[in-house]
Amino acid sequence: MTDVPYASDIAAGDVREAHDVLAGEPGIGPGLTCRWPADRTPLGFVLFCHGLGSNGRGYADLAGYWARHGYLVIQPTFADAIGRVALHEPELGLDPDADLSRWTQMPAVRARMHEILHAPEHWLERIATANSLMDKLDSVLDATSGRPDRPIPGAIAGHSFGAYTAQLSAGAEIDLPGGQARRFRDDRFGAAILLSAQGRDQQGLRDGSWNGMDGPVLTVTGTLDQGAKGGDWHWKSEPFDLAPAGGKYLAVLEDGDHYLGGFADNGLQTQVPSQQNAVRQLTLAFLDAHVRGSSAARSWLRAIDDRVGDCCLLFKRK
Repeated sequence: MTDVPYASDIAAGDVREAHDVLAGEPGIGPGLTCRWPADRTPLGFVLFCHGLGSNGRGYADLAGYWARHGYLVIQPTFADAIGRVALHEPELGLDPDADLSRWTQMPAVRARMHEILHAPEHWLERIATANSLMDKLDSVLDATSGRPDRPIPGAIAGHSFGAYTAQLSAGAEIDLPGGQARRFRDDRFGAAILLSAQGRDQQGLRDGSWNGMDGPVLTVTGTLDQGAKGGDWHWKSEPFDLAPAGGKYLAVLEDGDHYLGGFADNGLQTQVPSQQNAVRQLTLAFLDAHVRGSSAARSWLRAIDDRVGDCCLLFKRK
């Protein structure tokens, strides 16, 4: 069964795209990038949270894939996007209008960005942006695909720092400085996708953090994936291992690195088509199963053993 590609009941169609949606609105930042099906009303939405230093225009291939199959994909640009950091911290000596995709190769800039990653105010800024966006969801719909006759269900997804944002919105609890325990669960999201997420002892996560993350969650990592402090794929799998059973899935891609086959063709990320295809199929099947309620998608997920197409993986469910 896992050699059979996942085929959504929504045939792939054309995609429409808009940038700077709701630009200037309080709490939204510089505006949203949105992608949605051109030939039908969206059947669900996905709020996608980018990784440290990236921005809302990134991850275009994966976002476009979801949009082609019926989803409105909404991508904010958070304050830790490298262009925004360059603009607000001129002492770094970066041109905000230049191509800064190679910031990870600049030691001083990389050190500053990792300070941002571990700064609680940036964790909270991301959550505040996600909350503001959900408060304005009708306005986003009006500005893009048009508001449907009835509310549409949705999920939150993210990569790396974005996966941290997603798991907090899905119910993970953290300790803020001073020992204050906080939860930020937003029930407007019915499911969550965590692409290269975080485990214990980083960014306030610890034993018990996932006890309340009881909704459907797909966690994806790779055997070559590493966290900011060196944690391996076992550490990256903790959001699955330590969460309660019920709609939980874990996919560990064999030889998959932090970018899980490559999200951007920028010369920095290794491009592995078999892994990219596996991530597309896994995430779409999960969305179809747990946002749209497709029984066929659930059956496909249940049938996975040790591969999806040409990609070998460790797959667990509970």
